[in-house]
Amino acid sequence: MKILYDHQMFTMQRFGGVTRYFAELMACLPTGFEACLPQGLWSDNYYLEETVGYASRVLKHPRAFRLRRRLYYFMNQGPTVCRTRRDDYDVLHPTWYDPYVLRRRRKPLVITVHDLIQERMPGDFRFYDRSILHKKKLMLAADHIIAVSHCTKADIVSIAGIAPEKISVVHHGYRLAAHLDPAPPLGTHYVLYVGDRRKYKNFMTFVEAMAPLLRADRRLSVICAGAPCAPEENALFVGLGLNAGRFQAVQATDAQLVSLYRHADVFVYPSLYEGFGIPILEAFANGCPVCLSRASSFPEVAGEAAVYFEPTSAEDMRLAIERVVYDAEAAGRLRDAGLERVKLFSIDKMVAGTCDVYRRFEG
Repeated sequence: MKILYDHQMFTMQRFGGVTRYFAELMACLPTGFEACLPQGLWSDNYYLEETVGYASRVLKHPRAFRLRRRLYYFMNQGPTVCRTRRDDYDVLHPTWYDPYVLRRRRKPLVITVHDLIQERMPGDFRFYDRSILHKKKLMLAADHIIAVSHCTKADIVSIAGIAPEKISVVHHGYRLAAHLDPAPPLGTHYVLYVGDRRKYKNFMTFVEAMAPLLRADRRLSVICAGAPCAPEENALFVGLGLNAGRFQAVQATDAQLVSLYRHADVFVYPSLYEGFGIPILEAFANGCPVCLSRASSFPEVAGEAAVYFEPTSAEDMRLAIERVVYDAEAAGRLRDAGLERVKLFSIDKMVAGTCDVYRRFEG
């Protein structure tokens, strides 16, 4: 079977969970399946060449990636539309929700829904973002939907009104990059936060939870793998009596991220909602203890291999973090449990489940 993947997220992302997911999927398809991409894609995406072995074309100017990706989208859209209208593939699996794929389509359409965060928390996103409308249109039109968790499937059914039998749950998979040598340690006694810090990520409550611990332990710090701290975040640190330097923001490479997990006292994921939570698997695979919100898909992914807290309670979050940071025995148990738990979420298992969906349209 020939599976056609389109340009969308490879145009929009240099790094990111969605493009990593599709790249791993394409690279690991078994015998009998062939991954197809439109020829001559323009892209800065890291995983296209590193994981898939696809040599994309790259613009040197403009230097700002936000401007380049707009140009990429314009240059990639025409060839992609032409490719989707041909008959030389079996299933179309777009990488995002642009409804252009519905125009004169001739082949079965499979989409992956990673979460319904925008539908649940629209106030966290730009008012002109049309992703909700586009996603709904594709979910209704798709021949089958892959949900990355049972939590996400339940949301698709309840929010979008999609029939359950049209949805298959295929969990994300994770594997360590065999060629990757971890970077030198970036700290020795720190709590790790990974990802962006939008409202639904619950970062401000996390800061409030950490403040008493940081004031009591001058050696302790927080490292945030992500964008530099915003002015309002620095103002919050100061308002809580903390030096902004106690919260260090690092735009980490893959090697640095591995190092951050391996040397952290604990990884904390305080989000109010996530469709899956790949950083949980990253932490498990790298032997990092995990503290999580008891919310959305987290219990489904982490099981008993994490310490949970009520995400809206800074006090409950603080107590959970404190138990792990200052109890070496508890932290050791969590490391061992995480290393076992991550075995349930292999790339091979993810690919096999996805191919089972593709086979629905064989012949």
